[in-house]
Amino acid sequence: MSLSDERLERLAQAAHELFCADLRVRGYRFGPTTDESLRTHSALRPFRELPPDEQEQNRDTVREIPAKLAALGLRLASADGGASVTLSPEELERLAELEHERWVRAKEAAGWRYGPRTDKAARLHHNLVPWADLSEADQEKDRVMVRGIPELVALAGYRVERAATA
Repeated sequence: MSLSDERLERLAQAAHELFCADLRVRGYRFGPTTDESLRTHSALRPFRELPPDEQEQNRDTVREIPAKLAALGLRLASADGGASVTLSPEELERLAELEHERWVRAKEAAGWRYGPRTDKAARLHHNLVPWADLSEADQEKDRVMVRGIPELVALAGYRVERAATA
């Protein structure tokens, strides 16, 4: 999926909106710091107000969609061919795990490391752990993002299809 800068930006914004919608459903509101006990999250604001590294995180999520799909024998095709395939629960779970792995690599490349409590200033995050060690709630954040893939790629004029097998 080769995206123009404008299309990439639109998809990154849509990915951020999916993330925020999930937070709101779970009772979160904006707060200057993310605090699960207070149900506040610092990313619950318009995309344009996010720090540059958080905007880039959303762009990376979108850029990596084709690679995640390919790992499951899926690919992007023109939306002219119809609707996206329905992804099985197993496919969605694997895509969520791949998204978490992508996120971990990006965080570590940016100098973040594991900490029992997330501290943005110190670049510590409690989710810098293997997928199996995440809480169910934290796994669900990745599931929300991958469930939104068909909607996101449709915005760019694509659909998800099964790759042809020989």
